[in-house]
Amino acid sequence: MSERKEEIGRGLLQAVAEGDEKAFSEIFHHYRNKVYAIAFKVTGSEAIAEEVLLDVFLKVWLKREQLPQVTHFAAWLFTITRNHLFNLLKQTAHRTQPAPLADAEEYALYPASDNPAAILQEKEYRKVLQQAIDRLPPQQKKVYRLIKEHGLKREEAAVELNLSPETVKRHLSDAMQFIRVYCVSHLGTWAALTIVKGIL
Repeated sequence: MSERKEEIGRGLLQAVAEGDEKAFSEIFHHYRNKVYAIAFKVTGSEAIAEEVLLDVFLKVWLKREQLPQVTHFAAWLFTITRNHLFNLLKQTAHRTQPAPLADAEEYALYPASDNPAAILQEKEYRKVLQQAIDRLPPQQKKVYRLIKEHGLKREEAAVELNLSPETVKRHLSDAMQFIRVYCVSHLGTWAALTIVKGIL
């Protein structure tokens, strides 16, 4: 059984290496809970664990041409996760110093603002993000806007909306999940990960 799963995995890895976003999305959804669990265990923060999850899979996409040479993908993925967490903890320990980018290739995630193509792409991303927000149920939309756009803490949003903090937490989680799925379906997994990382 495990050999069969590994065989399927090899095919997916090859597809991702060739730029197949559907295959990448399949791998992302297969491993996301495990990566998140590792990150949460180390950081103790849901928000940071979510950001680590997105960072790790952005790196996987950027390194996709290496995938055909990866013998054990899970071990490779968890090594990336461990190294990213190690760098994150080092940066946290030296918070007074500017945190260097962990990888030079990550510059590709943040195009220069004077690049016309990048500006147009960012506008398209923002348009799709706004469409996703507009489609949220009323209560989820209120929670999302208060926390993500107005900067309120979960407890402050709970008081504002006369809800329990746990209800606010659930609404925000559901809203983020909907936004992620909507962006994936309209832009592809790589772009969706970039967008969601930007609004964490």
